[in-house]
Amino acid sequence: MRTAELRYFLASVEAGSFGKAASSLQLRVSTVSRAIARLEDQLGVALFERTSSGIELTTAGRVALRCVRRVLSETNALTETLKRNSFGAIGEVHLGFHLPPVNAFLTNLLVEWRTTYPGVSVTPHEPGERTLHTALIERHIDVALLPEFVLPHRHPHTPIYFEPLMAVLPTAHLLAGKATLQWTDLKGENLLLWSWGKDGIGRDFFATRLPGISMRIFETGNMTLFAFVRAGYGITVAAQT
Repeated sequence: MRTAELRYFLASVEAGSFGKAASSLQLRVSTVSRAIARLEDQLGVALFERTSSGIELTTAGRVALRCVRRVLSETNALTETLKRNSFGAIGEVHLGFHLPPVNAFLTNLLVEWRTTYPGVSVTPHEPGERTLHTALIERHIDVALLPEFVLPHRHPHTPIYFEPLMAVLPTAHLLAGKATLQWTDLKGENLLLWSWGKDGIGRDFFATRLPGISMRIFETGNMTLFAFVRAGYGITVAAQT
C-alpha cells in the first residue's frame, strides 16, 4: 500500500465523503475512490459503507483509522527528521581540536553553536597532532580546530579566528617593559614550552621563527610552566587568552 492511499483514506474520514475529500486534496473524485478501493483490496476488508448521504466507517475501518493515524504521524515525523538532518538542523558533529592552549575562543564557539544549532550535539576529541590528521582522513571526526601552521595541504580549511601571541616574561626581565616585541627580540632566550609542543607542533613553530634557540618542553600544563618562567628558568610564548 502507498502512503498516498492512507492519506486519501484519512481525508475521506475527516470530510465524510469522497467528493469533499477530493476537493480538499485538489484531486478528482475518481482518483480518491479508486485509491480507497485499492486499499480495501490490499487489506481484504471494506473500510467504508457507502450511503446516500455519504460514507461511514465499518468496524474494520474504525480499527484501520487508529493504525493509519499512527502510521501517518510517524511518517510525517520521519520526513521532518530527515529534512532537518539534511539541512544540518539535527545530528552530531565530532570535533577534534589541538589548540595552544584551549582558550576562551573554543568556549565562545561552543556557546554560539549550541544557540544556533540546538539539535546538533558536539562530541569532542583531543588527540595528538598526528592522530588528529589520521582521524580526519579516516572520518572518525568531522572537523578539526588546529593552528594554521600545522595544516596538511591535503585538507581543505578555513580561517575562523586570529589571536595575538604574548611573550611571558619574568617581571624583572629587560624586555618586560616593552609593549610590542619582534621575534628577533627573543633570540638568545631559553624558551620553555608546555606539553603542547611534545608532538612537534610547538617546537617546529618556534624553530622556524627562532632558529637556534634553546628550547625545553615540559610535560605539564601552561600554569605550571608560568611558575617556572616566574622563577627565572626561561620565557615562553602563549596565546593572548
